[in-house]
Amino acid sequence: MNDVIRFKIAIQTMKEHWKTTIILTLLFVFMTAMYAGMFPQFEEALLEMLSTGFGDSFNFLPHADQMATYTGFLTLELYQIFWLLILAIMLGFIVGSSITKEIESKTIDILMSNPVSRKQIVFEKFIGFIPMVLIINFSTMLTVMGITSAIGERLDFGNLLMVHLVSVPYFLAIISIGILVSVIFDEKMKSSIIMIAIPFAMFFINSISLMTPDLEYLRSFTIFHYFDTFDVLKFGNVNVAGIFVFIAIIIVCLTVSLIYFEHKDIQVT
Repeated sequence: MNDVIRFKIAIQTMKEHWKTTIILTLLFVFMTAMYAGMFPQFEEALLEMLSTGFGDSFNFLPHADQMATYTGFLTLELYQIFWLLILAIMLGFIVGSSITKEIESKTIDILMSNPVSRKQIVFEKFIGFIPMVLIINFSTMLTVMGITSAIGERLDFGNLLMVHLVSVPYFLAIISIGILVSVIFDEKMKSSIIMIAIPFAMFFINSISLMTPDLEYLRSFTIFHYFDTFDVLKFGNVNVAGIFVFIAIIIVCLTVSLIYFEHKDIQVT
């Protein structure tokens, strides 16, 4: 019973976002089915495009020269843009206001009137978003498997599983950054906008570093550098150091969030 009470905030967070979870899951299932399903219609056009050198215009994306293969197509059209970037932005936007909105709407008074610590509020908010990540993540994976089998393309499903397993710490790192932003800022819209800007800025820096060899070192400062979905999907090569980077981001962001929120001056009425 005490465990249930302890995770009441986490459960409430899950309940608050169940509709959002379903909507995002359906959205990414649809996008996945559309992009994976249309590869046979685009394969010849992509081969011709690469043969004419037009593919060089996509050098801001890693492995652009593989776009005519099924694995490369999935990487560029689904995982590099809609998965690592768009979903990260969406999750960041949602999480970025998770605590800020409680302060702005004065509902933080109700939370703090219960026998829970401020640290527990922050930690349980983080826990409450984990089901959203898991549901979207593995629903998308199952969709890729289903469409791949339906269109008769070849894909190593073991490697696909690895992509989505590594996606869990990647998105939890994004969520932890969102929690940190949410405890620092008191305005819901400001914190959400910042969480839109952070993944986009890192993606932009990563793209610039790919196009400019002299700036390649900048990639190390972006989260995208540590998760090469093509290498995992094609060869099963997992960047173990990258996983530790994601874990480090989670630990650091949550620790700072817990400490900052514990000492934050909150006006309650």
